[in-house]
Amino acid sequence: MRTKKHVSSAEIQPNLTPMIDVVFNLLIFFVVTIQFSELDMEAGVMLPTSTAAEQKDYTDFRNVVVNIVNPDNPTFMVMHRAFTMQELTEYLKECRQAATDQNQSLNLILRADKEIPYDEVARVMLCGCNAEIQTWWIQTDISDRLAANAVVP
Repeated sequence: MRTKKHVSSAEIQPNLTPMIDVVFNLLIFFVVTIQFSELDMEAGVMLPTSTAAEQKDYTDFRNVVVNIVNPDNPTFMVMHRAFTMQELTEYLKECRQAATDQNQSLNLILRADKEIPYDEVARVMLCGCNAEIQTWWIQTDISDRLAANAVVP
């Protein structure tokens, strides 16, 4: 005759595999999203200081960030990719069309090293005009009276 073996509650162990899967998926999600937000900013860009800048809300727009780096040989960078003036204009046109297709407004954010000659900044503005982008900001560091990294309207 068989006897039933009683299982005590101390012997029951939950299956942790689904919980570990969820934790790793969340970890991967946060690492990837943090990297995408960092892609817009080029390392080593020393922004000019402004006393009149105000904090802006970036969330109302679809943003394209153009960085102008290397004062000795100014280079237009978007997400760590260098562009010529013609390539930048075409890229901005594609971005504007994609934003229009999704009923969004496209905003051009310009980040130029403070040592970059103004004519290079004007060239990026011209690319934005040629791409028919109507909203753009220049990002600056705000003087000591305000927080850092605001944009001038």
